[in-house]
Amino acid sequence: MAIIIEPSRIATDGDDLEGEEPSEALGLPADEEAQAAGPIRYELNVQLAGRELIVTGEVAARIRFACSRCATPFETDVRDGSFFYEQELEDLHSPVDLTGEVRESIILAFPTYPVCQSACRGLCPRCGANRNREQCGCTETTEPIGSVFDSLDVRERTEHGRT
Repeated sequence: MAIIIEPSRIATDGDDLEGEEPSEALGLPADEEAQAAGPIRYELNVQLAGRELIVTGEVAARIRFACSRCATPFETDVRDGSFFYEQELEDLHSPVDLTGEVRESIILAFPTYPVCQSACRGLCPRCGANRNREQCGCTETTEPIGSVFDSLDVRERTEHGRT
């Protein structure tokens, strides 16, 4: 359950590493909004430049989210196609564990507002019906979005009597 690199075994022109690790390596708590739904996959190129370890490539995992608009669970591949890691090595014979860096890279690639589909219609703000599945009887508001800001007083304010 770890992505380990042994620097002393890296070929002069670098090595390509490809594989999978169990989803538990992501360490996502069971009560979180995002859940691992498949293994961590990686395709990495590993090189030594003197005593510098340089790792580039792609890391990905299948993740289950709740849609930000309609709360429906869905799965999607979360991918970081520009994974990059570098480390100055004290000892070329000490293994390097990349699991934490791969985990962080995937988590940082999570969408801020995951949606089940780009055309998701969300939930009715009045009755909570999922608009992707049913038409509710609620009437649409005729007030334009943002009209609540029309009543704000935005005159220039002064600080300590100065303008």
